[in-house]
Amino acid sequence: MGTTDHLHAWLRDAHAIEEQAITMLTSQSERLENYPELKAQIDKHLRETRDQVAMLDRCLERTGGALPV
Repeated sequence: MGTTDHLHAWLRDAHAIEEQAITMLTSQSERLENYPELKAQIDKHLRETRDQVAMLDRCLERTGGALPV
């Protein structure tokens, strides 16, 4: 496995971690209607996490890696 293959594997792993975080944060946000300040922080983190997923997608595309399914 070459350096580029290792990079692609790492990017796909990071993508999977961020996708799992989106699932977790979405679930938390839905349960925090009675805690608006905490919900706002979770929602902010959720937006940042979605941005990170998009960035990882762009990195994979630029380096010729396959996007995760």
